[in-house]
Amino acid sequence: MNAYALWPRLANYRVDNNYQKSTWFLQDASFIRLKNVEIGYRLPDNLAKKAHLTNLRIYVSGTNLAFWGPFKLWDPEMAGNGLGYPVQRVINVGLNIGL
Repeated sequence: MNAYALWPRLANYRVDNNYQKSTWFLQDASFIRLKNVEIGYRLPDNLAKKAHLTNLRIYVSGTNLAFWGPFKLWDPEMAGNGLGYPVQRVINVGLNIGL
């Protein structure tokens, strides 16, 4: 038996070392995520009135835009379920017009 083996031994019988508590498979899953952002611009009233509008606003918003962290196998917010459906990135562009 090799005390410095890197991986558990594959066997069709019980290998006691494979059942010992270990931190070998633990990963650092600390991360920072840019969760929500919205940027908008409202046209000044004098320009909106020239276009016969009471207001005009253009905006872009996004969810889950960026992720920084050392764990790259799957999204850490999915916890141990790396085979699940990942968190989606959503980007919206909009226009609010007041007549």
